[in-house]
Amino acid sequence: MLDVLTKNPGYPENWEEDVSSVRMVGLRDNDYPFALDYEKILALNRSKEDVTSILNQLVRGKDFLFEVYVSKFNLSVSGSFPKIYLNNVTFENPRGTPPGVNFNITKKESENPNSDNSEFEASYIEVRNIGGISYVNGDICGLLKDNNLVFDEKTGFYYLKFITLDSIWIKAWRGQGGGENWISPSPLALPPGVVIEIFINPLTQSNFNITFSPDGCPQNGASPFIFKFTGNGNVVVSVSGYDNVFPTLNSSYTSARDLLGAGETLYWFSLINGTFVDDINLIKSSMASSPWIEPVERTIVFPKFAYNLSSGPSAEEPLIYGFMRYNPLEGTSIRIRVNSTNYGNLTLLSKLGTEIRALFVYGNSTDLNATLVWYENGNATLKAYEGVNGTVTMSFEELFGSSDTTNKLIGLWLYSLEGWNRSDVTIEVVPTIEYMLEPKFESTIIKLWVWDDR
Repeated sequence: MLDVLTKNPGYPENWEEDVSSVRMVGLRDNDYPFALDYEKILALNRSKEDVTSILNQLVRGKDFLFEVYVSKFNLSVSGSFPKIYLNNVTFENPRGTPPGVNFNITKKESENPNSDNSEFEASYIEVRNIGGISYVNGDICGLLKDNNLVFDEKTGFYYLKFITLDSIWIKAWRGQGGGENWISPSPLALPPGVVIEIFINPLTQSNFNITFSPDGCPQNGASPFIFKFTGNGNVVVSVSGYDNVFPTLNSSYTSARDLLGAGETLYWFSLINGTFVDDINLIKSSMASSPWIEPVERTIVFPKFAYNLSSGPSAEEPLIYGFMRYNPLEGTSIRIRVNSTNYGNLTLLSKLGTEIRALFVYGNSTDLNATLVWYENGNATLKAYEGVNGTVTMSFEELFGSSDTTNKLIGLWLYSLEGWNRSDVTIEVVPTIEYMLEPKFESTIIKLWVWDDR
């Protein structure tokens, strides 16, 4: 039976497309004579009741247990994606001259941003200069002059990042502040545990600095760091704010041999006295009643290839899968379009070589956003996107991490979908990369036990 299944494609050769016409079942791939066909492997399990008589003939009326083990990637996302409060929002004078605004961040102690001006606590702080040198936590303390750190052309510091321990106000204004003088979206209240990133540009216009409390910059790096913003006039700043929580992205590869050792089949079925049996105890009892049992197995490969961007959500079956023969064309982009007024979300997992990234798309057709998360040297990194007319667009490099794809394994999974129908969501790669893909040959083990308890 196993030789017949693994050494011929069946008749007709495309029997998996229409099981009603099958005359002989076979798993051999039509294009690769050394390999099995994955679709035929799946079709055999899906349509086994339709080919019962053929299977029964192959074992000459004997009883059998048929098991399939297929190597696979195991991908998962656990935890939450960060909520984005500010996505690289630039605060500047809407009238243009002078270019800057008054910018301040203070501890939120009431519902009145004008009256709250206290310093606040942070668990982490980082600054960076135009030379690309970063200083983190206690390393910053040695840079202070009278507890101040200035961000201007002379010091070269242009970037500030911190994680809040207190609720804060973000405030930007012209004139005296409040009322019509606030620069939108300020005043904005944010909860504790938010990451704030600030870019000051240009430094020639900046008199921006932060002042630490007398004991607010412990050189041993132990938090909290306590500071406030001073000298806050005439600055142009771009600000991002997001929750300090990130999902854990997991990717591992399990061989068919390891799955066999763990007893994790792709599927199995048993035919006893011409009837399918799914009770393992009955199967064991039948085997025990037989004077003989003949086990046999085959280890073979199959070409795995996928390019179906309309497939449903699955942590196992990808939308895209294979080896890239070339690099994508310059300007290749990914588009996710949502045609639904219902609020929902989806998660895409991308894989290129060893790198894995996760994209969380949420909202509806009139308010669509996305957050891309990946890890660099163990540190979480994110990028936020705002949809236009119900479509989120990003470059191929952003979603997959690189455009250097030649001879690399690539995969894309629609990991989850909530609140939307699959027909409401369109996923496109523009221009297509389908012609650049070739199959990846995966190993499979097929194991067969034959016995006769009559």
